[in-house]
Amino acid sequence: MLPLLQNLCANAICRSIRALVLVSFTLLGSGCAMFSNTTTLKTDLPARFSVFTTAHYSPLLGGVCLLPEDYAGDPEPDKKRFYSESHPAPFTSTFEVNVSYNVADCLPVLSGFTFLIQGQRQHGQNEKEYGTSTVFLEVETFLREDEELATRIDEQVLEVRCYWRGPARDSGARQQLKCFGVDANGKERKGPQLGVLKNRQLQGLTLRLQVSVMEANDPS
Repeated sequence: MLPLLQNLCANAICRSIRALVLVSFTLLGSGCAMFSNTTTLKTDLPARFSVFTTAHYSPLLGGVCLLPEDYAGDPEPDKKRFYSESHPAPFTSTFEVNVSYNVADCLPVLSGFTFLIQGQRQHGQNEKEYGTSTVFLEVETFLREDEELATRIDEQVLEVRCYWRGPARDSGARQQLKCFGVDANGKERKGPQLGVLKNRQLQGLTLRLQVSVMEANDPS
């Protein structure tokens, strides 16, 4: 057997429990959108920026999932990748991302996103140089103790602000790209974390990554 993710539910009883939990999770919301199994990911990028997005999955009930020896599907079923290409002008890409899916006898659910942002300088002597910076979003399925249901809105926006860090751009020295998430109050987050969303906030709805680049160098 080939390990995928940890799943101890190898028999019919456990699979039935798993299905009931998934149905309960789905019915927590209202409206037809909650029966969708995808979220629409939109990436708004400045000119000469691209982003590699990785959607991460883990078993609904935890543990390790085992794939059969004759499994011939995706060699990395716990990851789905999406690429937003660079363009000479600001550009938006759109993708459909599974919130959950079946693979062999397992039911992986979305557990997070990694966004690898790549930017190319638009000014100065080193226009062919580029920098990269990574930010993360955590996605949870179940409520924590004493946690209320998360609000569902049509579109969740992840605002990301990027800077060029290092010497002044007219010095000819290489600069590094550094990107930060921006919270609901317009303040930059510390570190690469963009926060936490619940699966019910994504199912049948839109997740929009908005990346901007500041002309001034990173003030930090």
